[in-house]
Amino acid sequence: MSTTTPAHPAPGHATEFAGRTALVTGAASGIGLATA
Repeated sequence: MSTTTPAHPAPGHATEFAGRTALVTGAASGIGLATA
């Protein structure tokens, strides 16, 4: 975590973070289903 990260990141950064979170969650769900 960078200490220079603003307390309130730009909306674009928030959207990118949400997109990555959704992508990781989806990948984890897919892996879980494949290995079930």
